[in-house]
Amino acid sequence: MKMKIYGCRGSAAFSRESQYGGNTSCITLMHTNGKSLLVLDAGSGLMQLNAELRSKFAWYPNNMPFRMNILLSHLHHDHISGLIGFMPIFAEKNTVKIFTCSRNEKPLNEQICGAFVPPYWPVPLVSLLRAKCVEVTGKFDIDGFTVTPFAANHPDKTLSYHITDGYKSVVYLLDNEMPAVDEEVLLAFCKDADMVVFDAAYLPSDFSQKKGFGHATVREGIKLANDSNAKRMIFAHYSQEYSDAELELLKKEVPIDRRFLLAHDGLEIEI
Repeated sequence: MKMKIYGCRGSAAFSRESQYGGNTSCITLMHTNGKSLLVLDAGSGLMQLNAELRSKFAWYPNNMPFRMNILLSHLHHDHISGLIGFMPIFAEKNTVKIFTCSRNEKPLNEQICGAFVPPYWPVPLVSLLRAKCVEVTGKFDIDGFTVTPFAANHPDKTLSYHITDGYKSVVYLLDNEMPAVDEEVLLAFCKDADMVVFDAAYLPSDFSQKKGFGHATVREGIKLANDSNAKRMIFAHYSQEYSDAELELLKKEVPIDRRFLLAHDGLEIEI
């Protein structure tokens, strides 16, 4: 399985120069078979994926069928803002599915597009959407991946995911405050995992002021990795407020090596 980071910031995107990047959450997993692509969250980094696909496959606007699956952990702005610029979800010929849990009585597509309506967006996004929205209620298989959702400790019904392609396993654990909703479940999913994507929104020195926000620090990630014997862990979802100099402080906390990594936009990893 291959992983690529398209966005590793939290809360809000920005354009200032940074070696870590300024896009919000978006990560892709390519199946070991090299054919199936799974997208984890649709933050502003999704627009970078859009540009890459347009250049590589010349599908824009609708000249070739395209197949893709998107998992949304939750519907906060920094995890869905890229939808407005991701052209495959607007093309009739494409087969794009967006997965997340239901949060209210509205149709799922209206929930997902709820932030993009007048007066906050000129045209209701749901009227343009051609992707199929699929409600997550439990474990499911999609294009060679087996996905098991479980509750994250974060506001507004957030999901974490255990994902395997039958060869490797990834636990997607952004926007999750420790302790977990169910620590036994979390440890079971992370046990011997090939990669855990862990929330490192705040520096440990700042965290006392951020408790209850639904985020974590690298210290808690290292403990989880050791407790679960996870093979590798990558830290992401850094707060937009941190400069590169501040994020460099994380290297004093984390034994940066093959096991522990700091995410940056554009990073590619063979899992």
